Amino acid sequence: MGACVSRPEKCVGGSVEEAWFDSAAVLESDWSDDDFQSLPDVSSKAFLQRPIAGSQVPFCPLKRVPDSWSEIEPGTFKVRGPSYLRDKRKELATNCAAYYPFGLDVFLSHKKINHIARFVELPVINSSGKLPPMLVVNVQIPLYPAAIFGGETDGEGISFVLYFKLSERFTKELPAHFQENIRRLIDDEVEKVKGFRSDTVVAFRERLKILGRVVNVDDLPLSAAERKLMHAYNEKPVLSRPQHDFYSGENYFEIDLDMHRFSYISRKGFATFIDRLKLCVLDFGLTIQASTIGNKAEELPEQILCCIRLNQIDFLNYKQLGLSEETLE
Repeated sequence: MGACVSRPEKCVGGSVEEAWFDSAAVLESDWSDDDFQSLPDVSSKAFLQRPIAGSQVPFCPLKRVPDSWSEIEPGTFKVRGPSYLRDKRKELATNCAAYYPFGLDVFLSHKKINHIARFVELPVINSSGKLPPMLVVNVQIPLYPAAIFGGETDGEGISFVLYFKLSERFTKELPAHFQENIRRLIDDEVEKVKGFRSDTVVAFRERLKILGRVVNVDDLPLSAAERKLMHAYNEKPVLSRPQHDFYSGENYFEIDLDMHRFSYISRKGFATFIDRLKLCVLDFGLTIQASTIGNKAEELPEQILCCIRLNQIDFLNYKQLGLSEETLE
């Protein structure tokens, strides 16, 4: 991995039916709770005390170097196009984003770690505008079986922590309405949504949308049923609500995406390839869903908030983040 570096020297510039795994077809898989028994005990992993953000997974511009991350062009993601209200067409996004990646960490833990930016050493970046200079995305993945009724929503798991820096060109490259929508999301504003009988007030953050895809589906060891499901749901966006939380720091904004709270079927679906996650090349992105209220097209096409590529990450190669029980509560 000689071409990879621990940190890059500089930053370079749904709806319910869209949910990835909310399909009964997932239950046809051969996955069982016993699959988790083969995973090493998280508590056996060494501890890290306040590591430097982005120090755990190296940056590598080469393709498919295992256990690394790389940049991905924003323009490779499909979003709602300028004529979506008329023809429901999705098009490739404009090739620019508000935030660009500068690091990736993977941490194991015996409980979920919320607001994880508190426990790593972030770089000092001065804020020079209305938006925070850094965006931290904490993807929380469970490593224990899902239960149909009254299941746990906390326990052993993984945090994939993605770090992004505000583009120096965002004011010139991104439309004003998208810049304003980012501010509204960060400031936790609300908006009125017209209903059949009455209007309702909802959090603007309900519009946050996850964009994701497995790049190398055809290379994965999948059964015929699994492959069919993956092709059907790959690249389908999903609104992050209500399994998300938000935190603000001095010079950053953090988004926690909590898969522990995903539906039973969704968790069962993800568990079908937890042991094959280390084989996957994953593209991850976020956008803010454009409003369709009043058939207005001002917010179209949708824009990319941030994006990154994860190259065959084997989470068993990583350590625990050293925290006390009191800190996790």
